[in-house]
Amino acid sequence: MVVQEKSTAILMLCNFIEQNAKKCAEYFPTQDGAPLSFEGDVHVVFRRQEMLIFPFETKIRVQVTHLDVSVPGQPIHTCAHYHWLDWPDRGVPEADLAPITLLEKIKDSTTPIIVHCSAGIGRTGSIVLIQHALELLQTNQPLLEICTYLIELRKQRNNSIQTEHQYLYIHQVLLLYLKQSKYLDESVTPYLETFTKDYYKATKGF
Repeated sequence: MVVQEKSTAILMLCNFIEQNAKKCAEYFPTQDGAPLSFEGDVHVVFRRQEMLIFPFETKIRVQVTHLDVSVPGQPIHTCAHYHWLDWPDRGVPEADLAPITLLEKIKDSTTPIIVHCSAGIGRTGSIVLIQHALELLQTNQPLLEICTYLIELRKQRNNSIQTEHQYLYIHQVLLLYLKQSKYLDESVTPYLETFTKDYYKATKGF
């Protein structure tokens, strides 16, 4: 699929093993050495790896692996694999601008961006909905209630956004972005602070 769609960015939001259960097949090499080979003479080669540097303090860790994919009859295809290492299944990570930074990093890709987790609905749906809201804001289109876009997203990917905590996480991240980007008037700051306090109460332990 990566070669077919000429994707240059893959965003992986799960780990291979979570809570002692296998969540994802190992489809790329995670360190230098022998390439991973698959049926059909497909080979994935590790080139280099680094941690994504955020321009602010955050607990979020994203590992970037640069890969070459070879398929018979096709030129070698290069892509960057972004692995979010600490987003819990059915849970939420620390709510800050990390997803915004990550999405900004890959937004210039001119080919389809691959986003996945384990089931492809909770964590994946959260990131996709944040990206959709960003695209609306950055193209000067009105941003309606998030539930409007969730309904549309679920028409394309059933059960997207699995938990109420993920739904709240989307709001908290977008509110932080709106505040930082000066979309919000200072008069709404008390309401934002109240929402943030309530958000952390609701998601504590998740």
